[in-house]
Amino acid sequence: MALLTLGDAVDLTDVAIQKVFLKETDLEKNTYFDKYFNVEKNVVDYYLKDSSLSGLGQAARITENAVITSEAPVQGFDKTYTQVEFGKLLPVTKQLWKFGIKKRNLERVASALKSACLRYREVFCADKLDNSYSTSFTKTDDSGSYSVTVSGGDSVAMISNAHTREDGGTNWNNRVTDGTTVNMDMDYDAIKAAHRTASLILDPKGQKMDIQIDTFICTRGTAVAFRLKEILGAIKAGGKNSIPGSADNDAAGVNAFNILELPYITTNTLYWWGFDSRMKGDEYGLQYKESQPISLEGPNVVFKTGEIQYKAMMIFDIGHNDARNFTGSKNTNAA
Repeated sequence: MALLTLGDAVDLTDVAIQKVFLKETDLEKNTYFDKYFNVEKNVVDYYLKDSSLSGLGQAARITENAVITSEAPVQGFDKTYTQVEFGKLLPVTKQLWKFGIKKRNLERVASALKSACLRYREVFCADKLDNSYSTSFTKTDDSGSYSVTVSGGDSVAMISNAHTREDGGTNWNNRVTDGTTVNMDMDYDAIKAAHRTASLILDPKGQKMDIQIDTFICTRGTAVAFRLKEILGAIKAGGKNSIPGSADNDAAGVNAFNILELPYITTNTLYWWGFDSRMKGDEYGLQYKESQPISLEGPNVVFKTGEIQYKAMMIFDIGHNDARNFTGSKNTNAA
């Protein structure tokens, strides 16, 4: 177990140093996961399973004295969320705490544990998008490596052209395509293709849905992020050449949109997603199920050594059952 000792932080007891600063990002004021996850707190069960029942199709004409046509809903898919505990421990020797941390008024170093949890949660949620073309991935942290399942209720990846329809009809697709090119690279034509892709998604009964992409998610600082901002700026400016990168005088064919730039995607940084934020809820999209919020505990004093211990913990699970409000692209113009 890592233990913070006098030798690990010699500057704290060096009388020649007048000021020692604790540097950390105020992550609590800059959360991202709740912008694209539906957040449910106060979960009381270790296992939480959701399902659905479809609505009906369309009404039918009734001819004179005829029997009205009947129809029954269909069962949706099940999705189980299993609560997982995450945390971090900070152990400090009694001498370092007394002559270093307390002397320097750095007791708030314990709050860094909370930041560690906040950071892990943001990265873990971003991992869901980072691996949205997979059904599982390997997560590595300080405790080792483990497998994380990220498939939806239909047992396929979040972004796929083979989502099983509940009534057994033709599979539906949420991988961005204009009908010819798939996984389109970010440009004005790709935004139009995202709207086209969303408009073709059918409900469990094969009926058209009113999905309206209003938010695009990307990795901060990438070419995708900058291109999105250029396109949005041109749309908002309007007038001549409102289609960016074009000499046409046409107005933009899509509405202005929101951009969510994530700093936590680490692998597939050129992937991008478009989703309908109006549909962010229990029924559709990414789900965050929390049974214990981030909590800081301590100090605990080890009787034999006087060691001071603080810890921060949280318990939650993430996933999705139905991703009909999301579209996505690998930004490759290839399958």
